[in-house]
Amino acid sequence: MFRRTAGWCAYAIAVLSLLYAAVFLGLVRPDPTNSSASALANGLIALSGILATFAIVAVGDQVGGATGRWLRFVGVGWALLSAAHGTFSMVADMQHLAAGDLSPTDPRGFATFGLAGLWSIVLGLAIRSGAAFPRALGTIALLNGVDLLVLFFATTIGAGTLVLITGGLASVILGPLQWAWIARALLTVRD
Repeated sequence: MFRRTAGWCAYAIAVLSLLYAAVFLGLVRPDPTNSSASALANGLIALSGILATFAIVAVGDQVGGATGRWLRFVGVGWALLSAAHGTFSMVADMQHLAAGDLSPTDPRGFATFGLAGLWSIVLGLAIRSGAAFPRALGTIALLNGVDLLVLFFATTIGAGTLVLITGGLASVILGPLQWAWIARALLTVRD
């Protein structure tokens, strides 16, 4: 039962990622003063972080062993920090509070991009080493992980064009593909 719930949560994360990209690129980026759109985008990040905790625990259970425990521990950590980041920014946008450019709950996306990227790389390596997931998902997880780490470093140094490229890949292609594939794997695994 939990694995099925986690699978549907993973599908929801894939959809929320696409919605985030549409809201951010379509409404926030052209008009950074659009606090309603920014609040919506940040709310999508918060919801994704909460849903990710379910999928992450199921993924860690599926991988098993020390790697599975690490995936659960680090994964739930980054997911909750990401949810806190999204919630903090959403509330600041909704109340028109000056939150500044640097989130105190997730500076420059350390959890949302950096730790999530590291998590995806470890997942990809585990899958490529024989964990019970489709082998090609391991490749997607590795690519997504590297992309997220580059996105974190691009955000840290303020490389706008690189942020757009890596962020677009993460939110429109690699992230949704990874989470949808995780969802499918969790929903089709037999006990």
